[in-house]
Amino acid sequence: MGRVRERELLPALFWTADSASLQGQRRSVLLSAWELVLLVAAAVFGSADGEPWAWSAAVAYLGAIGLAVVISRQNPQGLWYEGRAAAESVKTLAWKFAVRADAFQPPPRTLPDAEGLYSFQLGRVLNAFRGSRAVGAAAERPEAPITAAMRGLRDQPLAVRREVYLRERILVQHDWYRAKARYCARAGFWTGVLGVVLPGLGLVLAVLRAMGEFGYDALGTVSAVAASVTAWAQLRQYRPLAAAYGLAADELELIRDQLARLDLGAADAEEVWARLARDAEDAVSREHTTWQARREVRGTTDRDH
Repeated sequence: MGRVRERELLPALFWTADSASLQGQRRSVLLSAWELVLLVAAAVFGSADGEPWAWSAAVAYLGAIGLAVVISRQNPQGLWYEGRAAAESVKTLAWKFAVRADAFQPPPRTLPDAEGLYSFQLGRVLNAFRGSRAVGAAAERPEAPITAAMRGLRDQPLAVRREVYLRERILVQHDWYRAKARYCARAGFWTGVLGVVLPGLGLVLAVLRAMGEFGYDALGTVSAVAASVTAWAQLRQYRPLAAAYGLAADELELIRDQLARLDLGAADAEEVWARLARDAEDAVSREHTTWQARREVRGTTDRDH
């Protein structure tokens, strides 16, 4: 049991929501990227002289319009956010049950029926996503909501539960957050640089064209590229995610030290463990509430339209 992996613990409902989220993410990024490419191409063609270029610009605009309609109707970004929020909610609940965190510690500290409490809290999660494409029919009858690995780990001594939790949950999540924070920070930096360089380039070209140095109207092209960079940065949320991921990684690092130093022989070891593991899951959940917030904002926007 000490070598159990996280993927063995998680119920089928997690994988359903996770798969839906990845599908929505891939489709949202792909469609948005092509829409921006077509808009930039339309600006490039439209800036050139001649009927063929004008027709090329018209075709590019027509393609961009078609993609905008597809994005609006399919709403892949909504599926992306809903799936991520649902998947992470289920994952947090599964880990709490498996390692006896929070209210899932054994009696007489809390409720005597841990599986009943798990089913109740899972029902609340499913109710929040009822009707969502991210969980679909799985919300009505979740398959094997408590896996054999979850029960097996829950029955292990605290030393085993701690070893598995530190390795499979805390360390993996911490390293993922740290890597993503660095990536988003770099991407945010370079999109910020482009946000300054491109308008500067537009200014230089405007002055040169006013001086009659060349006849190609590059201003529209530069403006379209600058707007596309800004739209892409907003879609990917580089700066907010870099801050959120970095904060979560810092919190998990502190909690990991506390969990590692826990005296397993103390009389209140289980109670302290339940609290510290809950704090770890809360640190993860604080970052993942952004997915739920985006889901709710997206839902409101869709209803308004």
